[in-house]
Amino acid sequence: MNESLNPKALNDLGDACFYGVNRPVNLELAYSYYKQAADKDNPVGYYNLGNYFVAKKDYKQALINYEKSKAFDYSPAAITLAKLYQNGYGVKKNKKKAYKYLVNAAKLNDPDAFNALGDCLLKGIGCQKSSEEAILFYQKSADLNNPTGQLNVGLYHLSQNDYKKNPEKAFHWLDKAASNGETTAMKTMMNIYLEGKHAYFKKKSHAYLQEMAFYYRELLAKAKDIEQLKIVANVYYEGNAITKKNYEKACFYFQALKDLNDPEGYYGYGVCLLYGQGIKQNIDEARQYLELASQAKHPKALSRLGDMHRMGMKTSANSEKAKEFYMEASRLQDPEALVNLGLLNYREQIENHSKTLAYSYMETAAKKGYYQAMYWLGVFHDKGVGCSHDFKIAEKWFEKAIKAGSLGAKYKYATMIIDEIENEKFNQKKMNLYYLKAKELLIEYVLDPEHNQNNYSFAMYYLGQLFKDGKGVTKSLRTARYWFEMAAETKLSKAMVEVFLFLKPTEPKHAMSWLNEALKDTLSSEALYEMGNLYLEGYSPFVESNIAQAKKYYEQAARLNHPKALEKLMMN
Repeated sequence: MNESLNPKALNDLGDACFYGVNRPVNLELAYSYYKQAADKDNPVGYYNLGNYFVAKKDYKQALINYEKSKAFDYSPAAITLAKLYQNGYGVKKNKKKAYKYLVNAAKLNDPDAFNALGDCLLKGIGCQKSSEEAILFYQKSADLNNPTGQLNVGLYHLSQNDYKKNPEKAFHWLDKAASNGETTAMKTMMNIYLEGKHAYFKKKSHAYLQEMAFYYRELLAKAKDIEQLKIVANVYYEGNAITKKNYEKACFYFQALKDLNDPEGYYGYGVCLLYGQGIKQNIDEARQYLELASQAKHPKALSRLGDMHRMGMKTSANSEKAKEFYMEASRLQDPEALVNLGLLNYREQIENHSKTLAYSYMETAAKKGYYQAMYWLGVFHDKGVGCSHDFKIAEKWFEKAIKAGSLGAKYKYATMIIDEIENEKFNQKKMNLYYLKAKELLIEYVLDPEHNQNNYSFAMYYLGQLFKDGKGVTKSLRTARYWFEMAAETKLSKAMVEVFLFLKPTEPKHAMSWLNEALKDTLSSEALYEMGNLYLEGYSPFVESNIAQAKKYYEQAARLNHPKALEKLMMN
């Protein structure tokens, strides 16, 4: 006997044994603690003894102890007795008697009793059906901040004719229930906003409806709903038009999934560790979680393990080993793995590589709707990789990739137009339309925060060229200079040279600073060529004419295949 322990401590110890809290379940030890509490005439102790006897299927003793607990006005005992009589567990089924127990519990102001009474009245269980009385009891529970009561009030108003004209009562109580952790309320509100059919939403934007739906979806994720955890984690990882990328939140939800032993959690958390997204990078730990996910046949986990071998992340680079992982992932229908297999062949990184095979892998992945494969098919048809060069077919694939969400395809398609359109057999009007399309695509690319930094610089450079030459747009040197300066600020040497040429006639000192900056890029044939011109002609007071020096710069530019430098060398 634990005479020194009060009834609450005894019941807490009993609960720990009964439910296995931080220890194995031990019903008999739980019984001993509950019995000691009951021997002190503690109603909770009697109630817990009732639960023990239910677990042992001894309903006679369970009833005796529940009745003793009820005699002390312990409402959960009355509610449990009602359930036993409603369902006929250990007693003859008696719905009227069950109802009376609930009435007694309700007199004790128990919100659970109010909810149970409301259910009886709504369905006519042990009493006359009355939705009017049911809502009164639900409301009493809701007013006590009981989530189930709030859900019941919300669902009641949702079912009424008035809901069509005035849904605010239903929304108010469902939202309160959801905020208090009631998952059915969360799902109900999420689906209401996803459907967006109510007249109340006529003046609401699609973005608003999606944002609200995601709010309730995230509540479900926080409540450990596995399917919603997966969706929310991936939305924060990928980002979309409504929800910005947030690697910290993505990592948090992937970790929650991981703690539930879900393969998607192992994968997502592993990827966050692999790239240091939302958490400090830890490649060794990342590999462990990706391997756990791969053991569950998670195709993307296999692809990431392939990436680690291909890029030599905490291991020696091994394209053949990477190929093995990609092959296994492709057998699980992962289109990304097919693209990676295509790239290994295209880049000649594996034995028996084949451009034809590279094309075949991309084509198979594209048929599965994977936009990266569509992008690469555009590149392949543009360059004639595993197929013949065809501008129109390349254009078709780039357009498909853009429609499917590929940002890179916008840049690649635009630059293909600018670099190649004059080689195609189009009239001037048609070419101008293409140049206009290229301009629009490049501006969209530049304005998108997800752009690749290197391509971002070149996109602005290309825009400068379009406005400088007046291709598809009204010629504007002012606008051209703006884009060249924007590109030059990103350290693109080609753009710096263009800024130099703009400033050369009027701001020589400023112009020279840009050219000298461009010359820091030793592979900038444009900068070398322009420096050769300055030495050939002189540019006082910065550069004196020096034919030998001019020739030196022209030779360097020519070795980098600058066409005009070759001409200068032939002439001088």
